[in-house]
Amino acid sequence: MKQKKMKARATAIAIFCLAIMLVVSACSKNENAGSSPSESAASPAAESAGASPSTSAANEDGPWTKYEQPLKVTTALSTNTGITQLGSDTYDDNLWTREIESTFNIQMQNLWTADATQFKTKLNVSIASGELPDVFTVDNVQFAQVNASGLVADLTEAYEKFASPELKRIMESDTAGFESGRVDGKLMGISAQHFGMISIPSVVWIRDDWMKKFNLAPPTTMDELLHMAEVFTTQDPDGNGKNDSYGIAINKNLYDTSLAATGVALADGILNAYHAYPAAWIKDASGKIVYGSVQPEMKAGLAVLQDMYKKGLISKEFGLKDTAKIAEDLTNNKVGIEIGSNWNGFYPGPDIIKKNGVEAILMPYAIPSADGKPVMQPGSWPVGAYVVANKKFANPEAVIKLINLYVKLNLTNDGEQYTNFNAGGRAWLSPVSVNDPEQSTREYTQISEALKTKDTSKLTASSVGKYEQALMWEQSKDPDGVGGWLQNSSVGSFSVLQKLFDEGRVLPTEYRGIDTPTMAEKKATLEKLEKETITKIIMGASLDEFDKMVDSWNKLGGEAITKEMNELYNK
Repeated sequence: MKQKKMKARATAIAIFCLAIMLVVSACSKNENAGSSPSESAASPAAESAGASPSTSAANEDGPWTKYEQPLKVTTALSTNTGITQLGSDTYDDNLWTREIESTFNIQMQNLWTADATQFKTKLNVSIASGELPDVFTVDNVQFAQVNASGLVADLTEAYEKFASPELKRIMESDTAGFESGRVDGKLMGISAQHFGMISIPSVVWIRDDWMKKFNLAPPTTMDELLHMAEVFTTQDPDGNGKNDSYGIAINKNLYDTSLAATGVALADGILNAYHAYPAAWIKDASGKIVYGSVQPEMKAGLAVLQDMYKKGLISKEFGLKDTAKIAEDLTNNKVGIEIGSNWNGFYPGPDIIKKNGVEAILMPYAIPSADGKPVMQPGSWPVGAYVVANKKFANPEAVIKLINLYVKLNLTNDGEQYTNFNAGGRAWLSPVSVNDPEQSTREYTQISEALKTKDTSKLTASSVGKYEQALMWEQSKDPDGVGGWLQNSSVGSFSVLQKLFDEGRVLPTEYRGIDTPTMAEKKATLEKLEKETITKIIMGASLDEFDKMVDSWNKLGGEAITKEMNELYNK
C-alpha cells in the first residue's frame, strides 16, 4: 500500500512539474523549433498501412496542399447518439472522411471508437499502454500525462508553417488559451479553445407572468429579489389555491466546480451578490491566490440562504433536487426564480411555455447587489481539451491541416457548407475540432441586430439557424424558438452578460485547468466537506460550522493546495 501511495505521489509530482512548465513557457519566446516531419519516426499504424515519411511528406508547402501519395492517419473517435443524420454513412466512412481525403489525400482510420461516456476511460488505457493513434484529443489532465510521458509530438514548426489564417485568428483571439498548449516553449497541443467567456457567468431568470401579476419590477437590489421570492412563496402565484410554490430554485450541488462553471439553479449567484466567490481561485487584496469557498465573505451570503430556507423561499427538499428536478419544478409552476446559465432558455424554457402558455416565459436579468457595490462573477478557465499528435507520427503537419479544414467547414464557412457538415450533429464525426472564442459574442451581435432590422445579409453561417429560431418566437410565439430568442435577442441573456463584461465585472480565474499534486489527491474529499457543511448551514446549522469547516479544509490539504497554487500560477 505504501509503495502504491509513493507511486501515485510521484505521478502527481510529475504532473505538477509539467503544469509549472506550462505556465512559465506560456510567457516565454519560442526558442526551440520543432523537429522536421521527416525526422520523426513513422507511426506503426502508418507503416502497416503502407505510408512512409518520404511519400506522404511531398508537397507540404501550404495549409491546403494535397499529399501526392495517400497518407493514412489513425484517430480515436467518440460515438454519439446525438448524431441523428448519419444515413448510410458510418463512423469510418462519412462526409467528413470523404472531404478530408478529397482535400488532402488523407485517409482517416479509426484505431478505435467508444461511446462518449466511455471515451475518456478508454483513452486513459491507451495512454497507459502507449498504444495511441496518430491524432487524438485529450482533456487537461491527460494533456499533462501524455507530455510528462513523452508521448506526443512538438507541433511548433507544423503550426507555424501550415496553420491557416483563419485558424491563427481563432487561436490569437484567446492567446492565454492557445499558449496553454505550450510546454517548455514548444507547442505540444492545439487548444480546443471555447465559445467565448460571455458564455460562462450566470443571470437571474424570473417568471415574467408572476412578476407582472404582483406588479413587481425587475430587481435592482438583493432586497428586491428576496422580496419577490417571498411573494412567489406566500401569495399563490399560480392561482391554484394551494400553498405549493417557492421563490428561488437551488440545486443540491449548490454550485459547479467544473472548468466551465455553468448550470441550473446555482446558489453561487446569491453568494456573489455578497461578494463571495465559491469554488473560484482568485486573488485577494494582497495579491495572493485564495480559494473563494473558504473566505470570510461567504458567511454573509450563507446567513441569507439560511434565512431563505427558514422562510420557505428555498424548497425544503433542495438537497434532493438535481437539474432535472429543478426543470420539473419550473415547468410545473412550483418555483418562479432561478440563477443559472445563458442557455437556460433552451432548457427548460420551451417545456414551461408549452405547459403554461406564452406568458410563462422566464426572462433574464443581472444578479443584483446586496449593498450597492458592483456584483463580480468569477470567470472559470474555459479550455478543457487539446488536439495532439502521437510522437511516433511522421507527419504532424497533417494534424494542423485537419484542424484547418474543420475551421473552414464549421467556423468560417458559407451557409450551405455549414448546414451540410453540421446537420444532425454531423460535426461530431470530424476527427478534430476547435471552438471560436469570439463565436458567442459575434452571434449575439449579429442576431440581435438582425431581429431589429430584419436585414439578414450580415449573418454568418452559424448565426442563421439561431436567428431563424429566435424569429419563430418573435413572430409566432413558437415555444421551440424561445431558447434562441432568450439567448440572442436585445433583451436576452447575452445582452445581460455583455454588459457585465463591458463594465469589467468578471473576475479572471487563477486556475488553468491543471490540478496541483495535493489538489489531485484531496479535491474530492475537500469538496465533500465543503458542500456538506454549506448544505447543513443553509438548513439551519450554526454559522460557526463554517469556521470549523475552513479549519478542517486547511488541515486536510487546503493549505497545501493554496501554497501550490501560488507557486504554480502566481508569477
